[in-house]
Amino acid sequence: MSSASLPSVDESNEAQLFRGLNLVVMPVWVAMIVAPRSRLTARIVRWSDGLLAGLAAAYAVQLGLAVASSDARPDFGDVAALRETLATPGGFLVGWTHFLAFDLFVGRWIWRTALDEGRGCRVALFLTLMAGPAGLGVFALQRRSMSPRLR
Repeated sequence: MSSASLPSVDESNEAQLFRGLNLVVMPVWVAMIVAPRSRLTARIVRWSDGLLAGLAAAYAVQLGLAVASSDARPDFGDVAALRETLATPGGFLVGWTHFLAFDLFVGRWIWRTALDEGRGCRVALFLTLMAGPAGLGVFALQRRSMSPRLR
């Protein structure tokens, strides 16, 4: 199949796909942050197993299309080539889907761990939503500061 016949992401539909990806994960984040101990949140988080699988599938499809429709192949050892690949509409959405999936996975782990340990997690979850590793770092520091008997 030639790259001319492959569907691709262009700037006209990039914004729609970006909004759609963000909207689909938001109910999980809002529930975990606003009502971490509610039964509804627990159901939403269980439902998000399928969401994570869907994000993984969307990522795989987007990555395949981006690689197949590009003349260049991503070179993870060359910062300029990787920057160029990610700067395309399709490359950007591949990266964004990656962020959304991994941040949600980490957020769910923080939520479950906090519930299991009887601690609050709203700040760590909000930071994970907004700045991924920063939230994970805050949560790791919170856990480390716990007394040994609770770990």
